[in-house]
Amino acid sequence: MSLKIIALGTGVCFNGCGSAPRRFPPGFLIDYNNQLLLLDAAEGIRFRIQDEGYDIGNVAHIALTHVHPDHAALPQFLQAKLCRVLWKESDPLMRQAVIYMHEASADGFEAVWKWHHPEAGNKLNHMPDKFQFTIEPVRTGWQKEVFPGLLLKPFGVYHGFGQHPALGYRIETSDAVIVYTGDAGITDSLFAYAEHADLLIADSAMRVGQGYTAGYGHMAPDQCGLLATRAQVKEVWLTHYIGADDNLAMESEVRKQGFTGTVKIATDGLIWKSM
Repeated sequence: MSLKIIALGTGVCFNGCGSAPRRFPPGFLIDYNNQLLLLDAAEGIRFRIQDEGYDIGNVAHIALTHVHPDHAALPQFLQAKLCRVLWKESDPLMRQAVIYMHEASADGFEAVWKWHHPEAGNKLNHMPDKFQFTIEPVRTGWQKEVFPGLLLKPFGVYHGFGQHPALGYRIETSDAVIVYTGDAGITDSLFAYAEHADLLIADSAMRVGQGYTAGYGHMAPDQCGLLATRAQVKEVWLTHYIGADDNLAMESEVRKQGFTGTVKIATDGLIWKSM
């Protein structure tokens, strides 16, 4: 068995804050035995997938944490897959996609797609012989074996002042457990679903010393450290950070919470593999 996670985007919705390296908005590609699952689909993520040596046609499963534009540039990604089929040979598996998103956001996507493709009339899939996609609404308690041996488990998180429907994901395989918080303020659900993860990819958009429980819904490095420690994870990546704090300062905040595992301040192109 083979499990690999590639960080396609570890930044926020802009580049250039402080001395941070250039990083794109969020996205993580999971390669499980050559089957691909994309976590979040930020703007331009199709190019970053190709930069990593993958064919976007093979990305048939996309799990969105929430539909803010820096996480869900979905029309662009789906149109790119359609054009991939139109202009290049492909096998039947490339002609489809399943998008998992919060049930409260699922109904709204049809209007977004039709806004981009008014020529399609009332058809969501206006070239069904070429490419078809489906939106699968999900919620806490729902789960699915996306590939043989890979189980996708969403869980609700707090974001957008608690008004934006948002999810984290726990991915379970026989090789390892991966947890992706998405954009999330610290809540009980995070502790429950992150438990004993081999890799925790944690939102750390708040600056050192600026963490809070409620508010908009992001974590600071110390809160990520608290989560990693109490959930007893093996490795934590701090991601979705603005780059205004020194890496050593961010790691120090994690360590102050008692975390003794591996800490990485994630950058684009970072790779994790199961041992």
